[in-house]
Amino acid sequence: MSRTDDQLFAAVRAGETAAFTELYERHGRALLTFLARLTSDRSLAEDLLQETFLRVWRARDTYVGERQFRAWLFTIARRLVIDWRRGQRIAWVDEPTVLETTAASAGPHEGTDVNDLVSRLERALRQLPEGQREVLVLSRQAGLNAEQIAQITGSTPGAVRVSLHRGLRRLSELLHVCEGRGDFEDA
Repeated sequence: MSRTDDQLFAAVRAGETAAFTELYERHGRALLTFLARLTSDRSLAEDLLQETFLRVWRARDTYVGERQFRAWLFTIARRLVIDWRRGQRIAWVDEPTVLETTAASAGPHEGTDVNDLVSRLERALRQLPEGQREVLVLSRQAGLNAEQIAQITGSTPGAVRVSLHRGLRRLSELLHVCEGRGDFEDA
């Protein structure tokens, strides 16, 4: 039987390093995708992922479990991105970096279509306001609900749902309007 995040974290506090590894394996991929989507830099996202788990390790004795572990983890990662943004202006790149693994896993006949879709989706995501992009990634990629996202962003569940709705609508518009043109700059 698999242990819950809270059970694993209790084991981490008790000195069980294997439990920390299990938490990393359980949440690392989703967290890396979240960070990569917010920064558009996979190398930076990997560094921020490591820093996130380093901070979790350092805070293992002070975490009180008021919120779900997953929400706490994403909150730490989000704050690292905010700190990084304060120190550096973001320059979005025009090449797909986050979803390359999806394209690589496609069948031989699907690769071109998947690569095109990945590229279009990444460009469309970069066109969204930062808050909408963040909520979309937390909801759709990380699988968090409105209450968890509200904890992470310091918002309310209602505001999260509104932002998610607006972000999905705008993303749909960007993908639909630009489908024939192949670019997003004028959308």
